[in-house]
Amino acid sequence: MKPLKDNSENPDYWNDRYSKNEIGWDIGTPTPIFVNFFKKFKSQKNILIPGAGKGHDALFLSKKNHNVFAVDFSMKAISHIKKKSLELNTSLNLICEDFFKLNNLNGKIDIILEYTFFCAINPNKRIKYIQKSSELLKTDGLFVAILLPINKILNDDGPPFGVNLTRTLRDFEKYYDIIECEKSDLSIKPRVDNEVFVLMRKK
Repeated sequence: MKPLKDNSENPDYWNDRYSKNEIGWDIGTPTPIFVNFFKKFKSQKNILIPGAGKGHDALFLSKKNHNVFAVDFSMKAISHIKKKSLELNTSLNLICEDFFKLNNLNGKIDIILEYTFFCAINPNKRIKYIQKSSELLKTDGLFVAILLPINKILNDDGPPFGVNLTRTLRDFEKYYDIIECEKSDLSIKPRVDNEVFVLMRKK
């Protein structure tokens, strides 16, 4: 297998993408699947979003009175969320930090919201990501995810890097009970049949 071409661990790479507006993964609105999912929650939750990007989901959930931690190591991304939060008159916790270096939130998070971060990190860090997400969650905390691209050849360069769904779920099952895993009618058109919604609970 050829070595993967990878810039994903360099914050400057992501800052440059945001500066040039080369952010094809960004849909410009809160994710429809997540909007629908969070209708069931009436009480405030501590929600952490790794790789929060421009923060559409983070800002939406903050407006719904959840305590949101938006994490991204791109200063450009965090600056954008800060500006939008002021415009929308909402507040959230902005963390410009490497997700893997988060320590002060261990055991304090009710829900981790995953979309486009798992596929953006180098695949050799995915086990570490799963472990770290489990550490951050409270007992019985939820991992709410859209995993993609499930149809991309795994040894193709990224990001995004391909996701082998069977192998990925097996890795998660060491730390989580899988409650739901299915394709959603609310997937945006370009990602239909190339992503799955997964709901898991920390063991």
